[in-house]
Amino acid sequence: MKTSLLYGIVADESSKTRVRCVFCGVYIPKANKCIEQHTNGTRHKENIELMSENGINCNNDVLYCKPCKRTLNEDESVTKHIDGDDHANWMTAMEDLVDGEFISLVPYLSGEKDEVFCEVCNCSVECTPLNIEEHVNDFNHRANVCEKLKPLNGIFAVENNDEVWCKICNLYLENTVKSILEHIDDDEQHMDWFAEIEDLIDGQDISIESYLSNEHESNAYCNKCHVEIGCNVLSIEEHISTEMHLS
Repeated sequence: MKTSLLYGIVADESSKTRVRCVFCGVYIPKANKCIEQHTNGTRHKENIELMSENGINCNNDVLYCKPCKRTLNEDESVTKHIDGDDHANWMTAMEDLVDGEFISLVPYLSGEKDEVFCEVCNCSVECTPLNIEEHVNDFNHRANVCEKLKPLNGIFAVENNDEVWCKICNLYLENTVKSILEHIDDDEQHMDWFAEIEDLIDGQDISIESYLSNEHESNAYCNKCHVEIGCNVLSIEEHISTEMHLS
């Protein structure tokens, strides 16, 4: 009988005929067939997955939510808790804070780490909204993000250190963190180019990384056909419609 915390099944002290699933917050008849049916069911498996995605773990026979820093009530299932305002608001706020900042919440939520790691600053940050907000708004972090994004956006240094050059837009920008990040995030021409090119190469096994990171490279590369293609909409459209690429 799967009456173990591995499956979230524990004895019900108030009854000899049923057991309780800690993960799902339900009672199950104390019969092997019923327990097997529940632990193999879609709902139970989804709750286990949701726990690892939402920072919920099982200590002894109770559920504990790391983000909310509290123990769940006996009748509070995983889904009921994560749909609650406190947990949902925490997740939304944190996901908004780390979006595009090279910080992953996954190790923290899965229980591997008690902190989050900032890839661009090579440091750990205590996983609270306030600490992460302070970190991502810090000038050093913004500068590190800027340096990380330059070769991903075709932006290069020029002899005049007061400016940088955007290869995509053929435009010179003020060489400041604010100017570069505003161009990447808000310039319509820059964003439209990426949207159109990325839509074209999606699922086509065509790489534009060398084009973006090498100032003098003019081609994309088709890994399927092993040929270079001009890194522009017309050339890529023509290539993906060729017999060689379609075959």
